Amino acid sequence: MTVPRAAGEPAVPVRILFLDVDGTLTDGVITEGATGDLRNFWVRDGLALIWARESGLLPVVISGRPSPAVEGRMKDLGLECYLDIKDKVAVAERVLAREGARWEDCAMLGDDLPDVPLLNRVGWPIAVADAQPEVLARARTVTQRGGGRGAAREAVELLLRHNGTWEQVLRRYEAL
Repeated sequence: MTVPRAAGEPAVPVRILFLDVDGTLTDGVITEGATGDLRNFWVRDGLALIWARESGLLPVVISGRPSPAVEGRMKDLGLECYLDIKDKVAVAERVLAREGARWEDCAMLGDDLPDVPLLNRVGWPIAVADAQPEVLARARTVTQRGGGRGAAREAVELLLRHNGTWEQVLRRYEAL
């Protein structure tokens, strides 16, 4: 369950969910090996991101680091992914223009200072439980789970409930 930080939810449905990678979709640990970097991804986070996409909520992954491991995982999930990005806002603005969306139509899940410019712009800023204090201070919602440990699943479920599409996911699995 998430902890609301601001009164009420945004009035509009969320159309786009921007996500950071390190510390958000992963636990923030990077292991360098002979074949490159290794990252741990929480399987349920990935499944939730597929549900988001299938439910009309566009997940867009933006990371400041290049990573073949991240690129491969996002390709497996069929997600839009931008790596080695220095200006996350510029990428997000291009996505908004392409989708005909406004900042208030968006959410952002982040954990650290490079995420703050996007968190400051979106209608629903969300921080993972173990985010930096500056990120926590800007969040409308803070997940109970940490980065790479179910925070993305928690955020997606929250957004799909807000958008009125979570029950479709439950029906698919006969969970209603």
